[in-house]
Amino acid sequence: MSWYEINIKTTGESVEAVSQLFVRYGAGGVKILDPNDPDLQGGSSGTWDFFEPENLEIDFDGVLVTAYLDCDDVEKTCCALEKDVRHLADFGLDPGLGEVSYIEVDPEKWANEWKKYFKPFRIGTHMVVKPSWESYEALPEDVLIEIDPGNAFGSGTHETTSLCIEMLEKHLKSGETVIDVGCGSGILSIAAGKLGAESIVGVDIDPVAVKTAIQNVELNGLAEKIDIRAGNLLDVISEKADIVVANIIAEVIVDLAGDVEQCMKPGARFIASGIITSKIPMVVDRLKALDFSGIDVIEKGEWAVIVAQKPNRVR
Repeated sequence: MSWYEINIKTTGESVEAVSQLFVRYGAGGVKILDPNDPDLQGGSSGTWDFFEPENLEIDFDGVLVTAYLDCDDVEKTCCALEKDVRHLADFGLDPGLGEVSYIEVDPEKWANEWKKYFKPFRIGTHMVVKPSWESYEALPEDVLIEIDPGNAFGSGTHETTSLCIEMLEKHLKSGETVIDVGCGSGILSIAAGKLGAESIVGVDIDPVAVKTAIQNVELNGLAEKIDIRAGNLLDVISEKADIVVANIIAEVIVDLAGDVEQCMKPGARFIASGIITSKIPMVVDRLKALDFSGIDVIEKGEWAVIVAQKPNRVR
């Protein structure tokens, strides 16, 4: 088995989807180089890990997403990735060039290098996210989340994850119940638990994400209140929650919104993110069609979170 640095040329609106494709192929993280985002100029991704690709320059109009994979047939893997990237157009996303390239790398050189760049950081008013391998002297008012992203999306560094945590901090009341759709690393479930939720169910279709989420839940001492399940939403969840949070992509949120509503108590709140700003009207229109009210849109960079309330009446 050899390790390869794999690069995909895409667009800003497809970054999230391409990053999640890499995760599904076994990447432990990605780096994003976006010349149109001053926060990423020469620096690391807003996604979740912090690799430093070698000899890379942006020589096209778009965004470069890089990850590291162990492959026994890299040509086959890259062909499959390129096909999946092209299929993003079926979801209304512009994949851009969609070109996939690779170079072989020395595994000793990069295996743990990225961990040096993933440091504790603050989200919202009181939340502090730190990797499991870092020490941190917490202030009395800090709410500490320990996270090891592993091969799953979500360390809190990406705008979509941090927006969700900020909205949980704002809207979640002690003793409420939460469902985390597409839970990834489990970071949003853990945040809800730390903020006083009585019980949380996290669900993901990716078994690797489920394994990582369970490990992170245990790391934070929340196994008694957080239940991580593998599968599709309505196939594995019969509960109804006070808050449903989903950090996915706009098209999937639109597709799942009807199922999400069935998992919500009357008057419950839906926190939806992973939405590139150009896709906000699509999500808002779908929520209005389901009679959600009090729709609030908060933007950060190219991304947005939408908070909406289910009607108090039973439909």
